[in-house]
Amino acid sequence: MQKVIIKPGYHIKPKYDLHALREHVKGDHSKGAIAGELPLTSMIDMFTILVIFLLMNFSATGEIFFIQKNLKLPEASRSKPLESAPLITVTAQGITFETQKVGDNPINLTESDQNLPRLAGALRQLKIMAETLRPNEPFKGHVNIQADENTPLVYIKRVMQTCIVEGWNSIHFAVREPGS
Repeated sequence: MQKVIIKPGYHIKPKYDLHALREHVKGDHSKGAIAGELPLTSMIDMFTILVIFLLMNFSATGEIFFIQKNLKLPEASRSKPLESAPLITVTAQGITFETQKVGDNPINLTESDQNLPRLAGALRQLKIMAETLRPNEPFKGHVNIQADENTPLVYIKRVMQTCIVEGWNSIHFAVREPGS
């Protein structure tokens, strides 16, 4: 009796069977890379977490600027929400316009020039940009000022004077509501 020799086939046991490994061993690369498959479950989880994070951090009250840790806003009995406008922060250490430092405190009270030249330049530049972007609309001149409740009034007065000289006549102060 003659023995028939059979060519051995795929012999990895199903417990350890990896489809991609089998395709690689066979040399069947017709499908292309496996990276074409998208892990949809992971992506859905990621987007869900992202949406929840954004909803939790969303403020419907319109908090439009950052208040520094060491800055305690003065309390006001009447207030209304601030509109989005350039922000000037006045502290006993200095003056910042948006995020740029434009003045130093304490000031010399005997100075004849009470204007802040760097603040004036920044306000002037922003006014020119606003007028260039909206040539058909009149310039509103809204500016928000936030200052610590213990900041001397002379510093705030100096900032307000500079704003008025540069044409920013609509000045609003950031305050906190009683009890907050």
